[in-house]
Amino acid sequence: MELIYPSRCYCCQSVLTRKGQVVCTDCLAKVHYLQSPLCSCCGREFPDSSGTDHLCGFCLRQLPVYDRAQGVVRYEEPVSHLLHRLKYAADTSTLPALAQVIEPFVHDLAQEFQSAHDRIVPVPLFPARLKKRGLNQSLLLARIFFPKAGDALLVDSIVRTRDTPPQTTLDGDARRKNLRSAFAVRHPAAVQGRRIFLIDDVFTTGTTASECAKALLAAGAAGIYVVTVARVAG
Repeated sequence: MELIYPSRCYCCQSVLTRKGQVVCTDCLAKVHYLQSPLCSCCGREFPDSSGTDHLCGFCLRQLPVYDRAQGVVRYEEPVSHLLHRLKYAADTSTLPALAQVIEPFVHDLAQEFQSAHDRIVPVPLFPARLKKRGLNQSLLLARIFFPKAGDALLVDSIVRTRDTPPQTTLDGDARRKNLRSAFAVRHPAAVQGRRIFLIDDVFTTGTTASECAKALLAAGAAGIYVVTVARVAG
């Protein structure tokens, strides 16, 4: 079967030469993994810099409500294509490719996560949008980041209280106004005193993460660690 129908790279369709690959070596080489120095709070990558992680100018002026945010890769091709297909075309065949991309990060994340105390919360969709899309990409990505999460993965503990316009159509100020008080915690007891790993696909301005964090902290969460597959540069 491999001779007749060889496995092909999800991104470029070239024939894969290594068993277990979903993305070829050439496409993986195009992925920009975020590396230190990064902002120790928001995860912003410092361009043309060296040294250890430290706070960026934005966080020095005003610390976010979450404790830390971290992306795995920069939001650009081929990862941006994979996430777009998953999010807007409900193409779950992208998941093995995304799992291969973030694999180097998953081990480190597992060392950080304490299953007895920490909880995992995917950023929710409004029910109407979830029905239209057919999936919540943040939930699927949470299962890749934490394959052994079990009951620590809280599927419906936080909800969107209103159907807001897509953030991709708005600028920074409009994004903040759009999502203000748009989230609520349905089961406060599940998050009280817990450190929350908040999972999303892309970190752009941090507005979604901040608004979710506010709701979780108001419900009694002890701290928020934001984890995304990708982060927009800048």
